[in-house]
Amino acid sequence: MLSDTQQRLAAWGHWVRAGGVALGCHGVQLAVGSSVALPVCADDDALSVDRAVARLKKRDRDMGRIVVMAYLSQYSLTRIAREAGVGSRERARYLLGGAEAWIDAVLFSDG
Repeated sequence: MLSDTQQRLAAWGHWVRAGGVALGCHGVQLAVGSSVALPVCADDDALSVDRAVARLKKRDRDMGRIVVMAYLSQYSLTRIAREAGVGSRERARYLLGGAEAWIDAVLFSDG
């Protein structure tokens, strides 16, 4: 399901921001001094998502940048539209949805 891929992308973004491969954590982790659960994934899963994002960036540079802005930089759709130069917030949402679907297909086909 696409929602699973969105969760994996969110966990991948946190994984990258936390330092990547050396992290080696599983499950959900609470931020220090916070009650907000942060998605954390295993290195293997994060690397699978990372490879899919890299493939997307090769295939469609703009959609790859939008995924990175959304999940790694945690930009709002408004900021993504402005930074990526795609016009409107709705156009950014459309491109992000396409990117998520493309990554979902890649992750599903890779097993």
